[in-house]
Amino acid sequence: MEMIELTEKLIESAEQRSAGQPYPQFVKNLKAIGVDNYEVKVKNHKRTYTSVNGEKLIIAGDLPEFECAETFELEEVKAAIKRTQDGITDYPTFLREIGAAGIHTYVADLTGMKVIYQGPNSEYEYEEMIPEV
Repeated sequence: MEMIELTEKLIESAEQRSAGQPYPQFVKNLKAIGVDNYEVKVKNHKRTYTSVNGEKLIIAGDLPEFECAETFELEEVKAAIKRTQDGITDYPTFLREIGAAGIHTYVADLTGMKVIYQGPNSEYEYEEMIPEV
């Protein structure tokens, strides 16, 4: 795979190509441009993308900031994930819902094909596999 320098414009183009499609398509588009993983701060949507060669790109938060709950509610996390997967909620609503359920950060591991939802401290987390496309 040719190494491509990560830029905000490159990430935006992957997002646009994935618009209206299931999340695994976005993952496929990110992998195609050399993204290995990315981390999202739930409270404001700040993203840190890491390429397969270790290069990092930080994109500032672009949603109104809110406080994430300090209590981790696993069933509420799972319910919020299901609602967004089923197309019931949009992405900003999804972030607010998982934040209210105690998720502060999530990491999408595109090599391991999983998303790790992390609570207020490292003992609280929930993992979900990303289906292949």
